[in-house]
Amino acid sequence: MFKTAAGIDFAIIPYRGTPEIQVALLQGDVALTIDSYSAMKGNLADGKLRALASSGAQRSEATPELASVGESGVADYDVVSWNALFAPAGTPPEIVSALNAALREILADPDVKKRLLELGIEAKASTPQEIYDRLKSDIDKWRAVIEKAGIEKQ
Repeated sequence: MFKTAAGIDFAIIPYRGTPEIQVALLQGDVALTIDSYSAMKGNLADGKLRALASSGAQRSEATPELASVGESGVADYDVVSWNALFAPAGTPPEIVSALNAALREILADPDVKKRLLELGIEAKASTPQEIYDRLKSDIDKWRAVIEKAGIEKQ
């Protein structure tokens, strides 16, 4: 998506995980990586790595001083990771509602929000319908990215 949005060509080098990516970046084997702030935070705080931009549509609450990719000149780039809690199909609606209410209460706690933000996590509770809509939207978005990039099924 970044290659397409920025209109530049570069080699994408797959790594098994963040530790390998960070080693390659620190050794100068790669010039740029796209990864989560929370995963890179230690080396960023130590000054070993430098963040160039945040990948969301707006600046991140965790790094408000850091411009977004869009502010840096790359339009139509919005990539934000998210996590969700899921229950087995057929879970009674009252249990789903109770779990959702408990999660909302926990994530509304100022101390929890502050601690998560320190870790680079912008915790935002949603409803089951909102997370369903987000999942569907992301599937559609990444399908379009894959098609535009001409990536074939393997």
